[in-house]
Amino acid sequence: MKILRVETGEVRMRLAEPYTIAYESVAEATNVLLRLVTETHVGLGCAAPDPVVTGESPASVVEVLSERVAPELTGADPLRRERLHERLAAPLADHPSARAALDMALWDLLGKSAGLPVWRLLGGHRRRIETSVTIGILPERETVESARGWLERGFRCLKLKGGLDAEADAVRVRRVREAVGPDVELRFDANQGYSVEQALRFVEQVRAARIELLEQPTSQGDPDLLGSVSRGVS
Repeated sequence: MKILRVETGEVRMRLAEPYTIAYESVAEATNVLLRLVTETHVGLGCAAPDPVVTGESPASVVEVLSERVAPELTGADPLRRERLHERLAAPLADHPSARAALDMALWDLLGKSAGLPVWRLLGGHRRRIETSVTIGILPERETVESARGWLERGFRCLKLKGGLDAEADAVRVRRVREAVGPDVELRFDANQGYSVEQALRFVEQVRAARIELLEQPTSQGDPDLLGSVSRGVS
């Protein structure tokens, strides 16, 4: 098997419900699709670049995939995954979502060649997993209304966004727990909005609400901050 062509393209999607996080309001998302075309199969991958999180834009991902990755992949055997990753480690060192798209596409080709879904190749034993739906930063009453609305549509796991005001965030989490009862999983994403002290205080204030996880509370620019949060809570 050989890779005959490498195709990329941006896909822009407007969100049905725009939402606000700690550092921006989001009304649409632009992903980059990657297609690895062989004689028999097409491997698909997807990059979700974010300048604040991954340091990439859709245009930069398309550029690196087209100009650096495509020449290395054309004519190569896609089943030699580790070899290809090794060759592309340097060009993709600062392009994590582009690297993810490549990894997905190579796994997709391996699964199609083997006649198995990728989750089986990776050793998975579940046929489905529970996912969360995200509620952006909203006033307390609207947050509770949104949570109830998603439960009515069948979701049993909710992720709340925050990071602008730790005290207000804690109140919103507690109010949502009161509204949805004990059997709904709650997750919280502060999107780098907290200091270590704020994150630790937030955890204490929502302990009774039993959040499943606290995502990215501190700045990615200083990983030691996250370590301090991890050491300060169970």
